[in-house]
Amino acid sequence: MWLRSLARFIKSAAKPVSIFIIPHNGMPSLRFNLPVLFLVVFGAAWTGLTVWSGYIAGRHFDYYVTKADNKILRTKMAYVSDQVEKGLAYLEMTKRTDSQLRKVLGMDPGMFEREDAVGGPQDSDLAEFRKLLDAKASEIKETTLNNSIQRMQEESRRRLASYTEITLYLTDRHNSARATPAIWPAQGRITSPFGYRIAPLRFASEYHTGVDIANEAGTPIDAAADGVVRHAGWAQGYGMCVVIDHGFGYTTLYGHMSEIVAKEGSVVRRGQVIGRMGSTGTSTGNHLHYEVWTGGVPRDPMKYLNAAGKPAAAGSVAGLFDGIFGGV
Repeated sequence: MWLRSLARFIKSAAKPVSIFIIPHNGMPSLRFNLPVLFLVVFGAAWTGLTVWSGYIAGRHFDYYVTKADNKILRTKMAYVSDQVEKGLAYLEMTKRTDSQLRKVLGMDPGMFEREDAVGGPQDSDLAEFRKLLDAKASEIKETTLNNSIQRMQEESRRRLASYTEITLYLTDRHNSARATPAIWPAQGRITSPFGYRIAPLRFASEYHTGVDIANEAGTPIDAAADGVVRHAGWAQGYGMCVVIDHGFGYTTLYGHMSEIVAKEGSVVRRGQVIGRMGSTGTSTGNHLHYEVWTGGVPRDPMKYLNAAGKPAAAGSVAGLFDGIFGGV
């Protein structure tokens, strides 16, 4: 039964179909007699060819788009690699500078190097990263590049912390140097040294807690270091005197003044005039009684006076710091 139906369909499909082409410009008409089966096969083939062509064209379009994107990506990666290489050079420079600064300042230069075991790029990591940058851009893996950049960022943070520590160290050294008595408080000659002596008025042995610097009345008296005036007035035995607290355990006393210039509670700088020489209190003549106290104990001022005559280490540090940051 189905064979008969198939035979009738083939017989019908084999019958020709007339296709007329009638132009409107006076040209003769065209007539084509084509079997129905041919038209069906031709339509199916045309449809398949169209679908296949679209598929092939789409694949080539995606390929060229992807190729262009990869080229742009490689260009960007090469640029990033070049910038990171420059940053790496600066980072290595700061590392050497950090070590040199610590050696010059007497700080521990190996402190940060000992911490390499707990993180941060080491020399081997930096060498590996430079080898990575020397490779072609297409061979650079994004993950590897990101890891190297993260290690560099961590190293940069460590260097910043190190420079902060160096700055605090310099600041502390500067403040300590400025607080250390490092100049002669007045011009004159030493008439009575530190230590045991025969008291000039009582003619008995006593412990002299300072030194006496003699000169004419009215000779300016300068603060030996930066500090705050804790007392400016009369004191038993010292007459008109000034006591300055310099911090860092240092205190200086200036006695037997004829005039006090500094006011109690005021901040004074090294070399600032705080009064004038006289002979008030227990005194036999115009002179300055000068005392230096550290940790609540009187010390021999001569070692500070002797250092003041030369470029003392503390004073030079303060001068260096002032020279660099004085305008800030």
